[in-house]
Amino acid sequence: MNIANNIIVSIIYIIFPILCYLFYVSYNEMFSKKTNNLFLEIALFTSTYLCIKVGNGTLMLFNIPLLISYLKNRKTCSLIISGIIIYHYILLEYNPIFITLSYLLIYIIFLVLYKNKLVKKHFTYLFITLNMFFYLLYNINNLYMTSINIFSFAIISIIILFVLKKAESIVSIHMSVKQLENSKEIRNSLFKITHEIKNPIAVCKGYLDMFDKNNPKHVEKFIPIIQSEINRTLTIMNDFMEFSKVKLDLDIMDIEMLLEEVLISLDNLINSKHINLNYEIIGDEIFINGDYNRLKQVFVNLLKNSVEALENINNGKIDVNYIVENNNIIINIKDNGIGMDSETLSKIYEAFYTTKNLGTGLGVSLSKEIIEGHHGNIEYISEVNNGTNVKVTLPLVDF
Repeated sequence: MNIANNIIVSIIYIIFPILCYLFYVSYNEMFSKKTNNLFLEIALFTSTYLCIKVGNGTLMLFNIPLLISYLKNRKTCSLIISGIIIYHYILLEYNPIFITLSYLLIYIIFLVLYKNKLVKKHFTYLFITLNMFFYLLYNINNLYMTSINIFSFAIISIIILFVLKKAESIVSIHMSVKQLENSKEIRNSLFKITHEIKNPIAVCKGYLDMFDKNNPKHVEKFIPIIQSEINRTLTIMNDFMEFSKVKLDLDIMDIEMLLEEVLISLDNLINSKHINLNYEIIGDEIFINGDYNRLKQVFVNLLKNSVEALENINNGKIDVNYIVENNNIIINIKDNGIGMDSETLSKIYEAFYTTKNLGTGLGVSLSKEIIEGHHGNIEYISEVNNGTNVKVTLPLVDF
């Protein structure tokens, strides 16, 4: 019964670090192959150490991590684990020369088979057979215990390798599914952006088809519209190309002046929607170190989102106010629109995520990146049918 317990404990010591490695890799696909190999080697070292030092060091099962290392073609790792096992055998008073030559022979066989690309096909059974043979020679005087040890080693090695192969297949399927999901998201995002760009181009084409260069009214009316639609297209393309690598041109600026300019630029839009805008002005100059154009882009986007949230809402209202607190300015943009549920709130910062039919899903993620580039913070507080409050916190200039 004691032998069975020792075998079970050793199996756990072998499998657990390797399963941790597989779990870690499957949920961290951003790691490079080199980093993944490093984590695999750490798992194999851990398995070997636990089997020898914590488990029963007289069992052969500590050779299984070495076998996995060979099968994964980790040459340096295999040499180090072989050295650890040889040192352990020497501490158990085995013949150091015989032990060293045995593991050196296994390593040479691995190199020969690897060169001929026959490692996985033949090396597993050859490794198990040679270890059983060598261990039998080491312990020829105790055939009963030796027989139990070598047969348990052979059976458990095959079982663990089978389980490991199945686990790797599951991880591979999981990562393939994630890659397909990412590819699907990218395709959907490209479709949305293409659709978004198509609209202003279609407007330009329509006006150009009607355009008569000899008609002064056409020149006066159509040219600004065409320019506006082209600028809109360029903005969408720039957002798409640069949303993950925002470049900021920081300078000392008055944030209140910026807010006033944004509200003036959107005044016609807000009035056309019959929305009541309340803006509380303190009247002081409030300076931050910011990129004027990028921050204007953020606040225009936030206010437009509020306007869209008030579509088909009677008595629509937007409140814009700010307070200065702890050397920060906290700007609140609050509407009484349709609001967002908890699922939408949890995904609101994700690039390409949108609830709009024609949205690109870049606005919020880009705004977040711009604000964080100013060492600030943006927070959405919302409830369904109870409006949304966006809090933007920016640090003041410390003169």
